[in-house]
Amino acid sequence: MTSDTPGTSGLRHKLGRLFGSTARAVRVPNVDDDDLHVIVRSDDDATASSTVLEAAGFDSDRKVVLRHLLELPESALDDAAASAALEGYCEGEVLPDDPAPSDGGLLLALVRVQSVDARTVSQERSRIASLASRSGGRGLGWALLDVPVASSTDTRR
Repeated sequence: MTSDTPGTSGLRHKLGRLFGSTARAVRVPNVDDDDLHVIVRSDDDATASSTVLEAAGFDSDRKVVLRHLLELPESALDDAAASAALEGYCEGEVLPDDPAPSDGGLLLALVRVQSVDARTVSQERSRIASLASRSGGRGLGWALLDVPVASSTDTRR
C-alpha cells in the first residue's frame, strides 16, 4: 500500500489513536532545568525503594532526574564527583530542604537523567552508598525530580 492509496491517512489516524501515537509528547527533564521539583524523596536508608515509590504513587516509564545526596569530607569532594561522572552523574545543587551536614562534612548532590523503577533506584542507591563509603562519607538520601506537568509542552527527547 502506497501513501497515495485512498483511505491510508484515515487508517493511519485510527491506528495512531489506537496505539497512542497521537498522545501528547512528554518533556524529558534535563539536570539543569530551572523548573525541576522533587516528586519523590527518601532520607531513610532503612526504607526500601519500592516502598517509597509505591507510597508516592510513582509508577512511570518516562525519564526523570535521579538525585543522590552525600555527606563527604571536603578533601574527598572532587574525587567522588569525578568517580560519579564515570557513571553519568554530574554535580547538582543542594536544595533548601536538604539535611544539614554534620561537623566537618560537606554536601554533594549527584544527579543524572534516567528511567527508574524500584530495582534501578536500589541499584543506584547501593552504587552511591559504596562511593560515599570509599570517600569517607555517607549517603543522606535520594530523590526523583521532574518538571511540572504544565511544562510538558516542550518535546525535547
